[in-house]
Order: sequence, then C-alpha cells, then structure tokens
Amino acid sequence: MKGISHSDRQLVRATKDLVFQWDATGAGWHDQARADFEKVYIDEIRHAAKSAVDAMTEINRLLGKAIDECS
Repeated sequence: MKGISHSDRQLVRATKDLVFQWDATGAGWHDQARADFEKVYIDEIRHAAKSAVDAMTEINRLLGKAIDECS
C-alpha cells in the first residue's frame, strides 16, 4: 500500500524536522520552562508520532496480507 508507507515516511520526516528545530532552541533557552515544555509537548509528540507510524506499518502489513489472500 503505497499511500500508507508514504504517509508514515512523511510523519517520520516531519517529526525529525520538529525535533531538529526544537534542539536548535536549546542554544538560547536553558531554563526550567523549556524542560517543562519539552516534557509536556515535544516528548508527547515524539511518542504519538512513533505510535502512529507503528500503527500505519501494521495496517500496511494487514492490508497487504488481505490483498494477497483475496487474490
């Protein structure tokens, strides 16, 4: 299923871009507010994105299996 694999790659790329940009803020922002923001938002986004990619991968596998079995 080409569409799903493309979507999971887009999500991985977007998450990497976000983390790269977030890491760049560390050069000028070192306080507890940054650490709290990272814990509440950035870490949650990382976790949610990984879960979504894992789910997309499983859906892709199951759809491929269904297509094979119906062919």
